[in-house]
Amino acid sequence: MAPNSGPQTTEPPLPGLGYRAWFLGLLVLLSASVVSARYVLFVLVEPIRHEFNLTDPQISAVKDLSFLLAYVLAAVPVARLSDTRSRRRIIAVAAVGWSAAVMLCGQALGFVTLFAGRFGIGVSESAFSSSSQALIADKFPAKWRGTAVSIFLFGATMGNMIGPAFGGWAAKAHGWRWAFLMAGIPGLILAPLAWFTLRDVHRGMSDGARKSDAPPPGPSWASARELIAIPSLTLMVLSIGFSALLTMDMVSWMPAFMARTHGMALADVGKGMGAALFFGSFMGHSLGGPLCDMLIRRDRRWYMWILIVAGVSAALFGYAMLTGPAEWVFPLMIAQFAIGGLSAAPMMAALAALAPARSRATAVTLLMLSINVIGFGLGPFFVGALSQWLHPIYGEASLGVAMRWTLLVALPSTVFAWIASRRFIADEARALAALA
Repeated sequence: MAPNSGPQTTEPPLPGLGYRAWFLGLLVLLSASVVSARYVLFVLVEPIRHEFNLTDPQISAVKDLSFLLAYVLAAVPVARLSDTRSRRRIIAVAAVGWSAAVMLCGQALGFVTLFAGRFGIGVSESAFSSSSQALIADKFPAKWRGTAVSIFLFGATMGNMIGPAFGGWAAKAHGWRWAFLMAGIPGLILAPLAWFTLRDVHRGMSDGARKSDAPPPGPSWASARELIAIPSLTLMVLSIGFSALLTMDMVSWMPAFMARTHGMALADVGKGMGAALFFGSFMGHSLGGPLCDMLIRRDRRWYMWILIVAGVSAALFGYAMLTGPAEWVFPLMIAQFAIGGLSAAPMMAALAALAPARSRATAVTLLMLSINVIGFGLGPFFVGALSQWLHPIYGEASLGVAMRWTLLVALPSTVFAWIASRRFIADEARALAALA
């Protein structure tokens, strides 16, 4: 036997498929919990507005600007934290955080308490999103990673349905305060499961990186500046942000619109909207990846052109929802979310194609900042402010008028995506050359 020439180190293997199935299933449930905690408020706008005598801008600040502020302040620091600390613990603490925050909304005394609760949900969601996606990348090799992300997205689809549907039912049966309190229970159950059963692995493990050679922590503002200098990537991020603005205006204000314009009960709005978000998102997320793979074989610019199709379709369906009869609204919402969901997989693939390998986490952070700042924050707040300004002229119909005006953001979204398509081939070639 040859003498031992020195200490031998053996890198641990990737976790087995059985554990990774449990890991992914738990992340799906956690994602459903945080997304439903975010969306449960949307069907409770009217009783909260009347109890606290809030204006539409105040309601929008609670619903939307609170998340904008949370992401602006927390997104980059939390992303850096998830790259340097235990992602397992961050996920577990985040679950406790959004549960406590949504329960705080149920104990609200007025505008300030509601805003603080929503801010807490936003910070916790940011921590969960960055840590969970980083763990998925480290536990699943590239050939399985797309499938793993598609399964993970099913959690958000479930949350889209559960939040409004449960909120409408709970508000009718027990009142809006109990709807918030009960919405916080799942996260408290899932948090200890995350703490005790999830496992941390070293960064880059699924890509064959040794623990001693793990990628340096990120993201950083230097890598963010590097990404912003890529023309098609920056234009794509802006296009997606404006497209998200249009979509989130519909989601954020549609329950209030249905109650004010069509006199629909909260329970019925919750069921209809929850089903529309679930089926629409499920179809879009399921078909988007295969459709994109087929189209880019003909022309790689379809990565950008799909964004144009999604943005224009969202505006057309939105106009039909806001001007047609009540029975049209939820079927059209299914179509809007199905077509919009087609762009989810292509935009993630395009980010990976354009961004340097060392900066892909930063690219995802920039994308989420655009979606949350432009789409979830500024857009719905603008609708609320415009509705309040138009109220002396249109009365309760002012909300529908304000929502129709915001459909015009489809124009900059389309222009940005079209310009990005003209730069995409050259930018992708430069990224490939740098990688080589």
